[in-house]
Amino acid sequence: MIVFWLAVVALTLLALAAVVLPLWLRRQQASLTQTDLNKALYKDRLLEIEQENQQGLADDREQLVTELQHNLLDDIPESSLKAETRYSAWVLLVSLVFVATVPVGLYYYLGSAKQVQHWQSIIQQMPELSNKVLLAQGGPVSEQELTDFALGLRTKLYQDPNDSRGWFLLAKVGQAMNRLDVMTDAAEKAYALDADSPNVLVVYLQSLFYSGDAMAKARAQRLLVAALQKMPNQLELWSLYSFLAVEQQQYSLAIERWQKMLSLVDSGSERAQMLNKNIQFAQAQIAQQSQAQAQQQSSLSIETPTSEPNYSVTVNLQDGLVAPESSFLFVFAKAVNGPPMPLAAKRIAHPKFPLTVTLSDKDSMMEGLKLSQQAEFYITARLSYDNNAQTTTGDWEGKSSTISQGSDLPISLLINTPL
Repeated sequence: MIVFWLAVVALTLLALAAVVLPLWLRRQQASLTQTDLNKALYKDRLLEIEQENQQGLADDREQLVTELQHNLLDDIPESSLKAETRYSAWVLLVSLVFVATVPVGLYYYLGSAKQVQHWQSIIQQMPELSNKVLLAQGGPVSEQELTDFALGLRTKLYQDPNDSRGWFLLAKVGQAMNRLDVMTDAAEKAYALDADSPNVLVVYLQSLFYSGDAMAKARAQRLLVAALQKMPNQLELWSLYSFLAVEQQQYSLAIERWQKMLSLVDSGSERAQMLNKNIQFAQAQIAQQSQAQAQQQSSLSIETPTSEPNYSVTVNLQDGLVAPESSFLFVFAKAVNGPPMPLAAKRIAHPKFPLTVTLSDKDSMMEGLKLSQQAEFYITARLSYDNNAQTTTGDWEGKSSTISQGSDLPISLLINTPL
């Protein structure tokens, strides 16, 4: 701010010089021009008197010279000089007031002076704001105080862009303000600087989950599974893992993860009470789902058995390959030299290997495209870390050899090929 006002003073002086200097030069030029003219007239008249005196035409030479000298002094009236001086003084004064006040006033009302002053005051108040926002000192934090704290943090991070803790704090403030753009940008920078910090990892994963983008959520789930393998006792990671199960309505899986968290906290703690309430909520949801399924089954009519072919497929993993709890298994049949769409497909959430599934026309993906209509087909089993039916990097799969229609040979698949 000091630099700004110094610049204002310098520009004001420059503007004054631009106004005053032409006036001063004009006055000097006018003065010099009038003096030169008076001298020339004086010399011409003096020469005429001398010529008249030599010709005997001048009665009293001395008196004529004296009168000529008096006329030279009285040629410029004093009132005119004073008027010109007063006029120049008023022009100078008005110019000074205009240059000194009007531009500054226009900038104050139309420019960003108020915003700059507010920003400067925030920088000075950052210690108090930090204590209030981070340490809860001084009562509840208002939305304006959060906004001011975020502005102060941005200023600090502009000066020190490698401060991972500062970026982490800005991401948390963005989360509290419901500003996903602020949270995502800050979380990405914090993760790039300190990917091994559990707190940074959690806020980064949250930003990916909140984004709503399928690819971002799939990446977050993979990072979360990998992080839990390295840090199996990290509560915040387990909390996020449980939230993911609830979002996918996998309440049994959420209960397992909350029970894991219960083993990591004191039984009488406030967090343990909250976890028990979460488990009760999930159990109630499971009961409602079971009741709805029972009602649906009771309303279905008994179907007449058909003679459509059924193919039993046993799927297993190669030695050393472990399926995470959040994984999904896709088993589907495709025609040999036929359409790219699967003839029949099944999805199994959180598979336990080995397992056996059955494929038939009931599992058809499109009306009019049935497994029983194909003379030859093959079956693929693909293990995915998320619920995405599209093939993504990191998936594993296994394929059968060609199967003839009506074959009763056992079908076994071994998942052993990384994608």
